[in-house]
Amino acid sequence: MGSVTVKDIAQMAGVSVATVSRVINQNGRFSPETERRVREVIEKCHYQPNQLAKGLRQHRTASVGIMVPNIANEFFSSMILAMQTELFEHDYAAVIYNTNASLELERQCQALLAAQSVAGVIAVNSLDDVRGALKRPVPTVYVDRFVDDDGGGKVACISSDNERSGRLAARELIESGCHRLALIEARADSPITRLRTQGFVDELAEAGLELDSALVRSSAVTSFERGRELMDEVIDSGREFDGVFCQADWLAMGALEALREHGIEVPRQVCVVGHDDISIARFGRPPVTTIRQEPQVLGQKAAELVVGMICGEAPTELCTTVPVELVRRESTRAGNRDALASPNPPSSLF
Repeated sequence: MGSVTVKDIAQMAGVSVATVSRVINQNGRFSPETERRVREVIEKCHYQPNQLAKGLRQHRTASVGIMVPNIANEFFSSMILAMQTELFEHDYAAVIYNTNASLELERQCQALLAAQSVAGVIAVNSLDDVRGALKRPVPTVYVDRFVDDDGGGKVACISSDNERSGRLAARELIESGCHRLALIEARADSPITRLRTQGFVDELAEAGLELDSALVRSSAVTSFERGRELMDEVIDSGREFDGVFCQADWLAMGALEALREHGIEVPRQVCVVGHDDISIARFGRPPVTTIRQEPQVLGQKAAELVVGMICGEAPTELCTTVPVELVRRESTRAGNRDALASPNPPSSLF
């Protein structure tokens, strides 16, 4: 048989290039049936595993660059660990840059990545398009950022279903009996924030409710302190509200503290929904109802995509969406039977 690429073998076996790599190197996860199919194709093509392994490496250097906005955040650290594990299975080193959600620092990191001649890039929640800085067609995966073209099979994006996140949060608050809702957004200029907010607004509209812009706050930093500060602002505005969607769990934790300091009972007077389902959400007072994302799935799939593109396998679709789900706890009345049974929850806090 003529010259056969790794991509050809993957296609003939009906698997991804990354799966072929795992079978050859005997690492990672694959079923006995998958291994059988891959090895049958290898034998049919008269290739030895070591020759294939060499073919997997001939178009790449040793590292993949990863840019992340806040490595200290549990959500992002879990994602990076999954990326790193998947990359290591294919003998790639992970070069990690923390941008602190700063456009200036992100551009400095892009310049460093360009100088290092990395084989691929994974950009998480990036504020800028990294491809311009790299000045060459490097396989690039964007996490929670959308692109309009696939760069000739060298670009892909992956994201949670953020529009559904907003809808789930609104529905939970509505089912908890809330009618006047507040919103504490993550970064206002982020496309992910816009999707979550749009889903939230659309679900409210379908229930005949409208979001009061005076009850909306935004934060570039998703911290406990900012959540408390912004919840204070909403309370001090004098506007009535009985539910709030915080687009990050740390914001929700800060909001809980502000509500407690003002003597407002959760969930009897105000219901709170967070986002991400990081571990701290379980230890709120009360535990926070939240929208669960899957950072490990996002990280693993992002790494699989970039490895596949490095090996010449174009993504089957430009954007991949990972499902989200509601995790109901005691910060909403729908998740708290005692609060639902309360005979007369206050109609006003003010």
